[in-house]
Amino acid sequence: MRIAHTMIRVADLDESIDFYTNKIGLELVSRDELPGADATLAFIRDPKSGHEIELTYNHDGRDYDLGDAFGHIAFYVADVDATIAQWRERGVPVALEPLVIGNGMKIAFVTDPTGYALELIEKPEAA
Repeated sequence: MRIAHTMIRVADLDESIDFYTNKIGLELVSRDELPGADATLAFIRDPKSGHEIELTYNHDGRDYDLGDAFGHIAFYVADVDATIAQWRERGVPVALEPLVIGNGMKIAFVTDPTGYALELIEKPEAA
């Protein structure tokens, strides 16, 4: 068994694709209309891990309540401070500035265009 992908619903597909590809460096794999479902799916991939995120946009104009059950998507980075500085220059909103938590790990959080939290974890050997 292997995880196939993670799906999140997005409020603006073009803005989300731009965010995940041009601002944080994932790659667009595909973008397809779902016939009969009134939705468009875009798959983006982390080129290092191969993990994909499905961005689902429903054309019916609904609003999304992100709720409080979902936490965040986490990314390993070689240098949290450098990544935050680079992403900030690209217009990525920083939700939590870099900090060292109790176990000595450095983290930071940013927010995607729909409001999902993305955690950056400094772990050079995994990045």
